Amino acid sequence: MHFFGRKRELKLLEEKYNSDKFEFGYLYGQRRIGKTTLLEMFHRGKESLMFYATDSEDIDIRKDFSKVLVRNINSSFTGNFDTWYSMFETISNYFKDKKGLLIIDEFPNIILTRDGKRKRTDFLSSLQKAIDTLFIHQKFTLILTVSNVSFLENEINNSRTPLYQRNTFSLLLKKFEWDEAVSFLSNVKDNMEKAKILALTNTFPYYLSLINQDKSFDENLVDLFYSETSIFTDDPSKIITSNTITSGLYASLIKNISNGNNEIKKLTEVLNMDSSKISKYLVELCKSNIIKRRFNFNSNRHIQFEISDPMLCFYYRFIRGNDELIKTGYGNLIRKEQINQIKDFISRAFEYECLTYLEYLNKNGKLNAFYNDFGNCKIDNTDLNRSIEIDIIASKNNNLLVSECKFSKNKRNIEDVINIKKDLSSNIFNQFSNIDIYLFGASGFSNELETKSDKNIHLIDLDMMFNNK
Repeated sequence: MHFFGRKRELKLLEEKYNSDKFEFGYLYGQRRIGKTTLLEMFHRGKESLMFYATDSEDIDIRKDFSKVLVRNINSSFTGNFDTWYSMFETISNYFKDKKGLLIIDEFPNIILTRDGKRKRTDFLSSLQKAIDTLFIHQKFTLILTVSNVSFLENEINNSRTPLYQRNTFSLLLKKFEWDEAVSFLSNVKDNMEKAKILALTNTFPYYLSLINQDKSFDENLVDLFYSETSIFTDDPSKIITSNTITSGLYASLIKNISNGNNEIKKLTEVLNMDSSKISKYLVELCKSNIIKRRFNFNSNRHIQFEISDPMLCFYYRFIRGNDELIKTGYGNLIRKEQINQIKDFISRAFEYECLTYLEYLNKNGKLNAFYNDFGNCKIDNTDLNRSIEIDIIASKNNNLLVSECKFSKNKRNIEDVINIKKDLSSNIFNQFSNIDIYLFGASGFSNELETKSDKNIHLIDLDMMFNNK
């Protein structure tokens, strides 16, 4: 299996592994972000034990773990461990004074059922005892992986739980960095095609791995969503990268947000439901990273919600409700009916793609200032006697960054900059002495605009985005 990217994460894990003491950490992040793949790469060539916790009864999980342990220690033991602590004792004896690695993948499956109910298990208390009395005197590294981030917050960071303050590190695994995602798509030579793909997948490793780089964007779209054998139409759970229940009100909220009803007021009107109940469900969706809050630049009270995953957004907007028809061969007709809406979706998703690129520049110190957060801006009733809308905006002290993104076959021209500067003439922006304008143009810029000399105007086309110029 070819492994791609994650050099920074591997380096951090190697540092912990090379410690001269016992190390215990959590590797966490949403489902299908690449935790298992990373650890499979990390444990190669090491004295290691790697267990996969399935969603089974406690006794069955211990049986599976026993088989893995026996295979590694070449023992004639053919029975099963009665308790988790007896297994941890065997693991401790296996490592002794050796440098090694113990990985338990998706360990919440040992403790919780799919519906969140508690299983009868002594796993946590046994692990606490093993850490305090056995492992603490050894030199191996223990890593537990978690996809259910809410579980990690509620259980591990709770002073009343057994593993509280036992870990020595934790690592949140996120999407690929921008340059990793671009490199991953190195066989896609056409920049417009690459931009469409990244608008749909963003930098999620799992989605990128499903792209056939020898096919066009439209062909990939058919394969993923509109064919009778489409992976996401056949099993939509593969696109729902969270353990949060995505039926009932959860599904209704996601569906409405994907269609632009992204404020609590709009959601209460459409669903005819009390705002307090909707707010409660939105909080859970935010905790699971399915949606995220986006505060307006000039008001923290004005909150919009957006789906964090463009592929999930596409599914809920275009496929959910049509999946049975697609399975029976109507996918091509449905796609043709949706073609203009899909173009609009990609155009809007390009804004998120540009935001990802700006965040990458920001993290690597390539902007004129460091910004803590990026938002958007929609201001009504301004002193200009009209509303102002800005795609991406960020501020820090007296520095302001504004960005406008356009996915079009037409080149951007000088009028685009003039219009932005008119918006920025509003009194709202008087507090900023340094303003940088980042203008994204998928098809480039006019000669007049390119030859205009202004150190605060940054023109970014696809060639610059994809070749890191």
